[in-house]
Amino acid sequence: MTGLTGPDWDALIATLLTLRDQQREAHLDKRRDHRPRMAAPGTGRRPILTLADRLLGTLVHYRFGLPQVAIAALFTVRPETLNRRMRETRQLLQQAGHTIQPSPRRLPTLGALYDLAAVEGLISPSTIEAPC
Repeated sequence: MTGLTGPDWDALIATLLTLRDQQREAHLDKRRDHRPRMAAPGTGRRPILTLADRLLGTLVHYRFGLPQVAIAALFTVRPETLNRRMRETRQLLQQAGHTIQPSPRRLPTLGALYDLAAVEGLISPSTIEAPC
């Protein structure tokens, strides 16, 4: 589905984590006006979408053309939230020099994604819950 092997996925996630952390620290440093950090790193609210979720949504959108509204429903987030996170992820992918290879197959709906996943043997049709 992603166009990546397991090891390639892991390597890409590791690269994006490093880039995202560097980007975040640079942003926070600028916001603090280059003063030392007062709170311990990693504190705060947990993200709704993990980096892996963001990467998966971005890859599915750009590979298969699945609408962002459908991907947002898949992850149970608002389309605006998904759009913002996909934009950030796309920037990280560009920084990492990773190009998303489009698939010749286009997926217009979540149902088409579920059908493809079932055909590829990624999920069985009985495990698919119909979206609300």
